Parts: sequence; C-alpha cells; structure tokens
Amino acid sequence: MVVTFFPPYYSYTKPLPESRSKKFRHMKQQGRILTLLSTTMLFVGQGCDDNQNPMYDYGRIWKCHQESNWSYETTKNEIVGLWEWKYIKSFGETTKPYQNGTESKGLKIEFKSDGTGILIDKDAIGEFTWDIDLLVNENGLYEFRTTSIIPQLYGRLLLCDNVMMCNSSYIDGADNFFIKIKTGAN
Repeated sequence: MVVTFFPPYYSYTKPLPESRSKKFRHMKQQGRILTLLSTTMLFVGQGCDDNQNPMYDYGRIWKCHQESNWSYETTKNEIVGLWEWKYIKSFGETTKPYQNGTESKGLKIEFKSDGTGILIDKDAIGEFTWDIDLLVNENGLYEFRTTSIIPQLYGRLLLCDNVMMCNSSYIDGADNFFIKIKTGAN
C-alpha cells in the first residue's frame, strides 16, 4: 500500500491580511477572557450553596463533638427528646427526593429514655425501639440501632449543642442533620 501526501491547499496556508489578523487576534483574546471568566464563576459558584448554613458545617460539628467526653450514658441522655430533621448534605447528584430533602421534610423523631421512640413523618406516626452501639475503630463514636430502619439515622452520630448529625458521607452516603426542639426524659 502506497500512501501519497498532497501539499496543503494554498488558501489554508496563506497569511491573513493585516486587518483580518488584528481582528482574529482580538476575537481570540476575547475568547480567552470569556473562558477565564466562565471558569472563575464555576469555581466561585461551587462554594455558594443557598441551603448551606454554618450550623450544618461538618468541620464545626466534628470539632464541637470532640470537645466533649461522650460515654454511652451521656450520649443516650443527650439524644433523649424531640428532634426535627432539617437538612441533608450529599455529594453528587441531588435530583433524587432523599438527596434534596423533599422526602424528609417535616420528619420528627422523639427518643424516649426507656429506649422507645415515636416517628412523626408528615401525616403518619410510627413507634420504634432504639439504642446506640459503639463503633469499632471510630474514636469513641456511636451509631443508632433501631427496630425499624430509619434511613435518616444511618451513620456515625455526632452531637453539638442542639444539632445531631448522622454522618455517613465518609462511606459515600449522606449526612442528615436534626435540630433538638424539645428535651425530655420519659
């Protein structure tokens, strides 16, 4: 097989007239500026989450949680009360209802000191039992164990002031945030 190369066409190699050359350079420069601005806006926009509230900042909650000594008893006592689901943070696609929070909006969970609980989800009310288990190799962190699976309670349990974070983003899950709206010891 013989390959034959043809010389390039003259019209493609001919230099542009001076006026067109300046115009072309100007358009090329505008294109670079537009690309730079678009890239800048893309990166700046990544840090702007309208739903993000400093109260739900992972680093702040982690640091606050680690400042206390959490035993089995102190953790259970802190959990007792009525909690309202407020926010989910999930990395990646957010078009699914569980990821954008529409599925959990209005969810309230009451944890009673006797290990029972009430789940109030929109118009439905359900009962469950609960306890916490110490996680192995997780620096003294606990996780929930419930008789009915409650997906919003999955993950490591972090407590800070009146915020409870159920953290599973470290294993590619979502972080669910609850606010304590009523303390109690029933």
